[in-house]
Amino acid sequence: MTRNEFKTENSGENQGVIVGQNSGNINVSIQKVVKIPSLIATVVKTLGEMCVQDDFSDNIGNLQEYRPDEKIEYNCVVKYKEIIKEFSAYYSICENHLNAYDDSNISGKARILKCVHLWYLQAKGEIIAENIQTGKSYIEIVRKNSDRIIDMVKIKIRDAVMGAKEFDTMYVEDIELGIECFTCFCFMECKILERPI
Repeated sequence: MTRNEFKTENSGENQGVIVGQNSGNINVSIQKVVKIPSLIATVVKTLGEMCVQDDFSDNIGNLQEYRPDEKIEYNCVVKYKEIIKEFSAYYSICENHLNAYDDSNISGKARILKCVHLWYLQAKGEIIAENIQTGKSYIEIVRKNSDRIIDMVKIKIRDAVMGAKEFDTMYVEDIELGIECFTCFCFMECKILERPI
């Protein structure tokens, strides 16, 4: 059979573009564009709507600077060490989305970060309660369980985001990336685990 003997008939309505041989220009007009919003922006917006509580102001406490490596080492993070390093590149993107959300929702950024910090304190308290009989100090218990604590907070973030059901056009895998980026941002903002001293 030669190439010209293959023929296809199409008697239906066509919505796409099919080109066999082209010796000129092809003009395509797209009538409906499905825009997938930024993963981080969606995570921020969803958490902002979920974390509606009393007015929170930024807690300015200890402003001593530290490097992420210092915090990783101080808290003995093992499982999330490379993940935090990888996603730290998205820090400014998360910060920008939080600031944009805060511009249209008064104290929205502070509410979201306070909410995440509260989840951390709950996870920390649970871990300390489980291990108090060991005779270790609180910081030793936190260090021994740092990866598990991050897991516990990330699950809270995921549950809040997934519970919103605003992700009709996104895959779960994509949402997970946004949650991972945001969790790393919260770690670097000292809302999860302890600030190095």
